[in-house]
Amino acid sequence: MIKLLKYCVISLTLSYSQMLNAAQLVVEWSEPNEYTDIKEGNTQTRSGFQKHVFTSFEKFLTHRAAKLPEGQTLKLTVTDLDLAGETRFNFDEIRIIKDHYIPRIKFSYQLLDKSGNELAAGEENLKNMGMSTNYLTRPSEEQFKYEFAMLNSWFKKTFPDNSF
Repeated sequence: MIKLLKYCVISLTLSYSQMLNAAQLVVEWSEPNEYTDIKEGNTQTRSGFQKHVFTSFEKFLTHRAAKLPEGQTLKLTVTDLDLAGETRFNFDEIRIIKDHYIPRIKFSYQLLDKSGNELAAGEENLKNMGMSTNYLTRPSEEQFKYEFAMLNSWFKKTFPDNSF
């Protein structure tokens, strides 16, 4: 059996004054070397690219979790990630985005109150089937826009009393 690799378990809170009273986020990346697609291309090492992906996702997720009520903790355990597009290698890394290269993410979650009581929990297998784009993209700030749109929809559906 492959040893469970926990890349990081991070409790993130933003230091911005408007987010001091926000909920906390804990993300566990379970066995990331087994994920469907987290290919690094020619520009980075696998571990460097994983760190970039995980940092980008954690930043986005922290921003969303900050909109949950004060004192709550959202725990996510990510078990698979399939980024939008497909990596092609030429002289540089290129990710080809087409309709059939949809992003997917599998994770379990728990929302806890400040006493540690479970408020909500579940297993998710999200897919962004709404992609209708066909273009090439290089790494940028919008590198994970399809994945983030998918996760934002999940936040809105799962926590409808909050404004995401």
